Amino acid sequence: MKRYITPAMPHIDANTGDTGRTLLLLMRAGGAACAGELSPRAWDAVTVLALRHGVAPLLHRRLQAEAVLARVPASLASLLEQERRATALDNLRNYGEFRRIAPALAKAGLPMMPLKGLQLAELVYRDIGLRPMADLDILVPRERVANCIAVLRGLGYGHDRDFGAEAEAMLDSKCNIGLTHDRHGVLVEVHWRLDEPQNAGTSPLAEMWRGARPARLGDAVTQVMAPEFLLLHVCAHLACNHSFAFSLRALCDIAEIVRVHPALDWAAVVAHGSRHHWRRGVAAALRLARDHLAVPVPAPVLAQLGGDALEAALLADAIAHLLAAAELPEGLVTAPNLLALSGSARLRDKAALLWRRIFVPRAELALLYGVAQDSPRLPLYYAARLRDLARRYAARAWAMNAGDPALAEVAARHLRLQRWISGAPARD
Repeated sequence: MKRYITPAMPHIDANTGDTGRTLLLLMRAGGAACAGELSPRAWDAVTVLALRHGVAPLLHRRLQAEAVLARVPASLASLLEQERRATALDNLRNYGEFRRIAPALAKAGLPMMPLKGLQLAELVYRDIGLRPMADLDILVPRERVANCIAVLRGLGYGHDRDFGAEAEAMLDSKCNIGLTHDRHGVLVEVHWRLDEPQNAGTSPLAEMWRGARPARLGDAVTQVMAPEFLLLHVCAHLACNHSFAFSLRALCDIAEIVRVHPALDWAAVVAHGSRHHWRRGVAAALRLARDHLAVPVPAPVLAQLGGDALEAALLADAIAHLLAAAELPEGLVTAPNLLALSGSARLRDKAALLWRRIFVPRAELALLYGVAQDSPRLPLYYAARLRDLARRYAARAWAMNAGDPALAEVAARHLRLQRWISGAPARD
């Protein structure tokens, strides 16, 4: 959530890469010693970047822990503290909502695991003011998705009508469905997979469910991923799902998981990272965490995953892409396919992706517009879909393809990284 970036605060007008490298240095253990060397202008830029990446609370903790907070301009130190408090307040609401959801699903006999922020904030960071959450992510078994949606509808989430059939029709083409509460606006994403369906690799879900362990989150009894799978999920989400067009917070998550779990079963991380379609993505994420945040990833682990053999130029692309993600126009970070589309020079690829984005399956269209899947009016909503996509993305797509060379380079870099992580041959 972007709360405290106001018009009075300057934008990052220095080189984003330089500011990013400074922020990374400040975030690593012992790195905050350089705090006294930064000018007020540099602190402005670093603070804005930390806010945009959702790591301002962590920066505040690091500066506080290394007793250098007094070297930060007072107004900016106050801003970092405010963000930490506001994150705690937001998460009190999030965990309060989870306290409603978890017992309701348990009462219905539905297995469930919280994903990412819910587990990380309380069980890994152990301070809910340190890890912001944009939404609540939960994982349920594929065959129980419709039941889960029915329970959530009873708690005020989603459309008024029953849309379990539409959700079931999407099980093979999507990995989650988002439901917003009709009053307070909290978004819950129900996942039955951890990523979009892929042709290569096997799913780790069976092992994740078998390895789940009991826990208490927000005073609700639940089960959570084993730390090895949590680490793999965070790495894969950053590298495989988003091709590094994401938040610096993900690298911080990796650092915190490794710090809090010194007895991490690295052999299991290697085995599962290699068995599924995550090998290069996990290797790249762990390598960046080691190189830029001094995360103590054992050298044999990186060697076994192939992390030491990764191309230096593409690793540099990955960290540049990660830092620049905070500067992308609103919506592009959550639309990686648009970035890949703009990065491709092949008209055939562009046309195919546009077609898929507009003419989504009927079930997905029905969910998007709250119309029954069997309604004779449903095909008319493809025109509404085209209109809405044009309103949301047309200007950005034009900028990336013709009007803005910097955005065009970001799009090309995204495509390079996407192909690199997936193992696809380079082209264009």
